Amino acid sequence: MNLRSFWERGGFKVLSVARLSSCSYSMVLYVLNCLVAGIEEIVSSTGELSILLGVPERLVKLAIEELSASNILSITKKHEKTLVIRMVLDPEKWTNLRITPERNKRMLGDAKNLHSLVPQKEIKKKSKPRKVSLSSQEALLFPKKNVSKSDKNKKEILKSKEAIEKIISTFMSNNKNEIDIKKEEKFAALLLEDHSLEQIISLINFFSKEIPSLSMLAGAWYHYMNKYREETAEVDDLNAFRKKHEGFDEKIRAMASYELKRIQKERKAISADEELLLLILMRHEQPRKQLYWALKARDKYPGLNVFLDQAKASVELT
Repeated sequence: MNLRSFWERGGFKVLSVARLSSCSYSMVLYVLNCLVAGIEEIVSSTGELSILLGVPERLVKLAIEELSASNILSITKKHEKTLVIRMVLDPEKWTNLRITPERNKRMLGDAKNLHSLVPQKEIKKKSKPRKVSLSSQEALLFPKKNVSKSDKNKKEILKSKEAIEKIISTFMSNNKNEIDIKKEEKFAALLLEDHSLEQIISLINFFSKEIPSLSMLAGAWYHYMNKYREETAEVDDLNAFRKKHEGFDEKIRAMASYELKRIQKERKAISADEELLLLILMRHEQPRKQLYWALKARDKYPGLNVFLDQAKASVELT
């Protein structure tokens, strides 16, 4: 069943008198908007939906319970927190809806009863769509917007085709199953409307085993993006930590080299242990660790007390 059939069966009219909570209505409208964009299934979580709808997560959970109990949304749980959400487009399958405006009565019924409460308007032939100009913010609410020829000319059509081909090529290289190329091209173009090519390619490569289709990626973009950030943050932190300590090691080597040259230039007398320590700090793979042990036994290096204090302060040794 498509949205036109949903409208003809009075789905919107039933919703208008169903007395759902405001959060439930927001969620239904969001899912319907995704359907307009060609996304039939959404993969998300209560936390992500809370951020997206701008309401507390507690209200999102209550809305999910209400819509699931009413069979307006089909909601399946995967991996504990992950939700797979689909709209039930046949309003006659909806149940447990309030059909009276008085909250204290709370009479329950099904969509067949509600459907009869609203007079049905005769369906006329589908009118031709009017050309409209939409802003970028409005485009988020109306994904299938009409674009004039002048607007198309402004876009770099060739680059767009190349980008779509690159997405399809990357997706096919990670997916061994047969795919509907025309359908995947449609969702590749949809992804490019809101996200950069680099981001799309990164997510396809990173979640190659978890994304069966580009429609799944489009419907659950924020779910995959948040998961990608969480899983790559640990690697980024580790790389940053490694680079920081490599910088400290280079700093100790440079300081030890400068100190030895200064002593030789001024012809100051130092012990064999002190000279050996400076040479070790200049050539060792882990000079910061060697500096740590030298500070523990600094009584052996009385002539390098000032140098050891400066080196300790410069590389955050405690």
